[in-house]
Amino acid sequence: MDDNRKTYENAKKLFMEVLKFCIEENRYFKFKETIYTQLKGLPMGSPTSSVIADIVMEELLENTTAKLTRTPRCITKYVDDLFAIINENDVKSTLDTLNSFDKNIKFTTELEDNGKLPYLDTIIIRRGNQLKLKWYKKSTSTGRIINFYSKHPKKMIMNTAMGCIRRMLQISDDTYHKEIKEEIKLILKRNYFPDNVIKTLIKRSLSQTSQRESEKTKIFKSLAYVPKLSERLAKSDCYNGEKVKIAHKPINTLKNIFNKTKSEIPKTEKSNIVYKIPCNGNKTESCNNIYVGTTKAKLKSQLAQHKSDFKYCHETINQKTALMTHCATKNHFPDFDKTTILQQDTNYNKRVTLEMLHIINTPTSIRMNYKTDIDNCASSYRHLITNRRTVQNSAFSSEDA
Repeated sequence: MDDNRKTYENAKKLFMEVLKFCIEENRYFKFKETIYTQLKGLPMGSPTSSVIADIVMEELLENTTAKLTRTPRCITKYVDDLFAIINENDVKSTLDTLNSFDKNIKFTTELEDNGKLPYLDTIIIRRGNQLKLKWYKKSTSTGRIINFYSKHPKKMIMNTAMGCIRRMLQISDDTYHKEIKEEIKLILKRNYFPDNVIKTLIKRSLSQTSQRESEKTKIFKSLAYVPKLSERLAKSDCYNGEKVKIAHKPINTLKNIFNKTKSEIPKTEKSNIVYKIPCNGNKTESCNNIYVGTTKAKLKSQLAQHKSDFKYCHETINQKTALMTHCATKNHFPDFDKTTILQQDTNYNKRVTLEMLHIINTPTSIRMNYKTDIDNCASSYRHLITNRRTVQNSAFSSEDA
């Protein structure tokens, strides 16, 4: 029994140390080459922040409600937003009690107005002894969803609109569905949805349960969305459409556009990358050949390996990479300083596929890589890339003409 108790205490101690590290010691960030530590609260985006916040709020409610002179008829929370039904005379004392839990946690109140109280994205309406919910739009809301003519997969545009419609209707009591449908029409019109599409979406919004159930058995794979090309791929027979469903994702996301909020990681410190190294030729001969590679390690580690291989590349016939074979046979020098990162992905299979696609996309006349480096690339990828390149070349030719 003592051994079990000791094991439990050791496990608890270890857990508390790990937890302390996550919520107290791991609150640093880098901005303009300076490292800062967050003194209060928890960092936004941290996986532990929402969990800890929920635990703290549970503790707060458990401690403070026990101190109230009159227990509220109802008090509930969503993360840090509270909703309560209390006597009008108890509002101030309840607020003071809640704010007494911790000096860094302060609540404000919003009282019902004419029997209505906004809470999160609903408005709670009191009718006698009944409470009814209606979808609520804040004054700061723009009502913007994906524009109908945006360069996204049409299915994504439709599904986003459908999700918005279902949410607005499901939140609202049946009593308010008629006026909510008018709100839906206004929102979709502002996002340039045609009238006939709006009508179809509203009609279809509540009749897709069986279809969603059947899609649960399918395997979903994500691919970057390329207008016209992605639509052709979806209709092709290069994969089993009965078992696999392609989910296209746009490349131009807000994350990619606004990615300068933090200090950029130095190029050589980046890992899980696809990269290219150009050849610098030698003193008597210039060369613009390119080698494409991939690595899970940091770029500086991979370059150090390449430099080590280059140092001894003339001592053996069998080379580790096509880059070293090229340098050994032609007596050329790689231009390591001009190494470029092409793409970054933590998924090994995706990264290897990206490497092969970049090799294929490099003109044959300046490609260093071995033919075996792309043997595993699916023929469908090759066909699409080759066809797309042919279409682009034809377009340029017609413009020149």
